[in-house]
Amino acid sequence: MEAEILDRPPLSGDIEEHNFSKSGNTLWVKFFDEEYVEWVGVFSQSGWSSYNTVLRVPNEKLFLVIAGGQGYFVDPNKREIVSLTEWDGIDNIIYNEETGFLVATDGLCLALFEGPRLEWSGQRVSADGISFTGQSGPIIKGVLNDLTDEGCEFTFNANTQEFNAAWVFAENWS
Repeated sequence: MEAEILDRPPLSGDIEEHNFSKSGNTLWVKFFDEEYVEWVGVFSQSGWSSYNTVLRVPNEKLFLVIAGGQGYFVDPNKREIVSLTEWDGIDNIIYNEETGFLVATDGLCLALFEGPRLEWSGQRVSADGISFTGQSGPIIKGVLNDLTDEGCEFTFNANTQEFNAAWVFAENWS
């Protein structure tokens, strides 16, 4: 099974299409099912974020499509959306193998997803922007916007939800 974001829609009739879009801006994703039959899904972008990505959900026969911040869990064999994420403003997401959580950000705070289910959401820690730079075991590393050009490095433990940074939004804005 494979999936990839397309730069543009395929020519009409060239490939089986499934339109999951309600309206507005869309993201086109090409899937290959277990029998390597290709098809294309069209997904609505939430408009809260410009973030688009597709990743295979480990230990599942699913893909996670993020279209403009909205997450769609897609079964490529059944050609259907299994569920949506409870957040529609996802700005970045990574899988933490140690915990099995998807660690996400909306640019302001962090969240943990177990599949489509939001397990935990933290307080606002960034002025406006969080990027992930790596991980080691359950520890996620990244940089948050602290209103400086360099940003502020942080660590986040996906097991304990412990967040460490020299600067945190809630402590610096009143």
